[in-house]
Amino acid sequence: VCVFFFQAEDGIRDAQESRGLGDVYKRQVYDAIKALLVTAAATNEGKFPTSSLEFQEETPFLVINCGEKAHETYDLNEQIKTWLATISTAPQKIEEIITQAQELSEKAKEFPGKASDAAKNANVSTFKIPIAASNTAVNAQTLAKGIAKLPVLKDAIKSGIENLKITVQKLKEDRSKFDEWGKQAYDKKLRLPKEIVTEIWPKDRFKPQEEKQNQPKAK
Repeated sequence: VCVFFFQAEDGIRDAQESRGLGDVYKRQVYDAIKALLVTAAATNEGKFPTSSLEFQEETPFLVINCGEKAHETYDLNEQIKTWLATISTAPQKIEEIITQAQELSEKAKEFPGKASDAAKNANVSTFKIPIAASNTAVNAQTLAKGIAKLPVLKDAIKSGIENLKITVQKLKEDRSKFDEWGKQAYDKKLRLPKEIVTEIWPKDRFKPQEEKQNQPKAK
C-alpha cells in the first residue's frame, strides 16, 4: 500500500481533470474491440462468428472470444479480455485499498516517535535522530495526501465503467455492421487488425486534430 501511494499520488492528483478525456477513452476502447470483431469476420470468410461475442447486463457487459493462438487477433483478444476483467474488479479493489489505507493512516501517526526510538536503540548520533523523525513525518504526510485523493480515483473508476457501458451499447447498435465490414476486409484480403484499420477506417481517423482542421474543405 505504501508503494502504491508514494508512486501514484501524482497521477491521482490529476484524475479530476482527466475526466474530460472520457470521450477519447470510449472511442479508443470502441476502436480496439471493433478492430478485433471485424478481423474475426474477415478471417471467417466475411461472416462474423456469433459465438465469439456475448453481451451482458452486468460488468464487464460483454464477453469476447475471437482469434486462434496462431493468429495476431489472439493477442489483441487476450489484452481486451484482461482489460475487461480488470475494470470489472476495480470497484472492489479500490474499496479494499481505501480500507487498508485508512488503517495505515492511523498507524502512520506513530511513525515519527517510533523512528526516534529506533534511532536511539541503534545508537544513532543525537544529531541524526531529529532528522530521522522529520523524514518519517514527511513520508506520513505524503501518505495522508495520497489517501485524501482516493475518493477521486474511486469516482474515476466508476466513470470508466459507465464509459464502458456506453461503448458496449454502441457495439450492440453496430452489431449488424460487423458482417459488412468483415466482408469488405475479406474481399480486400485483409486479415490483420492493423491492415483492416488502415484500409477500412476513415483515412483521417488517427490524424492529430490540428492537422484535420488545417485540411482544405471540399467545395
